[in-house]
Amino acid sequence: MSLLHPYYIIALVFMLIFSFQEVYGRKVEKKWLWFLAGYLIILAGLRDQVGPDYGSYVGIYNYSDTKDYVSIIMKALYVEGPQPMELEWLFVLINKILLNIFSAPFYMLTLVVAAITIILKVEYIDDNTFYPFTFLLFMFIPGFFIGESGQIRQCLGSFIVYYGIKFIKEEKLILYLLCIYLGAGIHNVCYAFLPMYWVARIPINKFWMLLFIIASVFASPFEVYRVLGTFMDGIAGDNMLVEGFNGYVDESAQRLNGGFGIPEAMMAILTFFLFYFDTPMKEKYPYYEYHRNYAVIGICFYFIFRNNPVFSSRLAGAFIGFSYIIIPNAMYVVSYGTKRLIHTFIIVLFFFNFIVFSSFRNIVNGRFTAESYKNFLLP
Repeated sequence: MSLLHPYYIIALVFMLIFSFQEVYGRKVEKKWLWFLAGYLIILAGLRDQVGPDYGSYVGIYNYSDTKDYVSIIMKALYVEGPQPMELEWLFVLINKILLNIFSAPFYMLTLVVAAITIILKVEYIDDNTFYPFTFLLFMFIPGFFIGESGQIRQCLGSFIVYYGIKFIKEEKLILYLLCIYLGAGIHNVCYAFLPMYWVARIPINKFWMLLFIIASVFASPFEVYRVLGTFMDGIAGDNMLVEGFNGYVDESAQRLNGGFGIPEAMMAILTFFLFYFDTPMKEKYPYYEYHRNYAVIGICFYFIFRNNPVFSSRLAGAFIGFSYIIIPNAMYVVSYGTKRLIHTFIIVLFFFNFIVFSSFRNIVNGRFTAESYKNFLLP
């Protein structure tokens, strides 16, 4: 068992303290959320050789310099340019501008990406829950290490789209489509969110939720996703990042062949909250239905793509990761006693994730430990 660097422990303690404050006391001022955001930007943005994907992104940084601006812009217009473009245009453009115009070292890219991602994350969380610190604590392990400190490209693209959820609420289709376009310019998994402007408003009940989920579980062994062919290959086809991705995955042949592991347990927990608190959430929490629909799609995608750990993580994770906001939000619609039970459950689950993450090879491979973590600013 390895221990996270004290810098991460500080962030966890900070979130834990304010989680109790916002649940049992009065609402915490947003300035403290921004204070935490600034600290996390430094941790993720100025890390030095930290994260299994770090070397892959250094390769992408150098690769971007080989592409000319004409090819990048033509790719943005969905037109073939003089040079082939194997990666999404906006991410290549960001890399190239930092390298060509500012002659920036690589850590400036991770800093810029972390800053944009975490700013969008704060705005999304502040807009969608009364318990931002509890949600951040709940998702920090392993989310922060896979996202802001790992697969930074998908993380940034996804948060551009998640920020766009506010435009679904405001019924501003053009602005939502702009978020899809920009997000897909970072990572093409964001195209999967295109129908969500309309799907968010589809009224579903417990019967349909149960039917969809059970059908997906039964479809799991048949790998029906293979009929989608090249589209799915495009979403998971970042060959440069496969080695880095594998640093996060602790799959076993037994689990991939029908066994039960932590991901399945989390699907069961999310499903329980969807069914048990569906009625009071619909009555008392604004726009709950949007996140419920995203969660159902995410659970179904997880089981449909379960035999492929990249698909089940990348595509399903895009919907599921922040559908977990339903779990802390349930505290808003229940009695004080039930609220205490839910919060206790979240805290217990956080400590469980902490122990599990410390036990896996992920923490060592990612160089997140007290012995190996390095930062360009922090001592």
